[in-house]
Amino acid sequence: MTGRTAREWAVPERAASGEEIDPRLLRPTGRTDLLQVLVDHDTPAAGRCPGCGYPVLQRRDCPSRVIAMCLLENKPLPVRLAHLAEVVPGARTGRDPAADRHAERETQDALPGLFEAPARRPETGSGR
Repeated sequence: MTGRTAREWAVPERAASGEEIDPRLLRPTGRTDLLQVLVDHDTPAAGRCPGCGYPVLQRRDCPSRVIAMCLLENKPLPVRLAHLAEVVPGARTGRDPAADRHAERETQDALPGLFEAPARRPETGSGR
């Protein structure tokens, strides 16, 4: 057994506020702006994000970086940042509807590749 605390137990002491995220995310942004936010807030390791100074355990923990990735990938914000959905234009919360996930998977499976995509198993209600 290691002396380190498991990642799921390392809860941030405070939630990110609208003033702590990159101001470019607070106005309607294009793909180029979002990519620049990712570059500016790409933390090399644990410590503080070089773009906003937010304390992070891993590079993906910076709220500005997470929000920019969600906007780029058109995904809902994670639960820990859901309170910022009203502040950030274009951000949304909640789960993707099953019909949207199914359509996205069919689109991805139809892309040409080296091998034929294996048949997917139907989704189960267990959440995994």
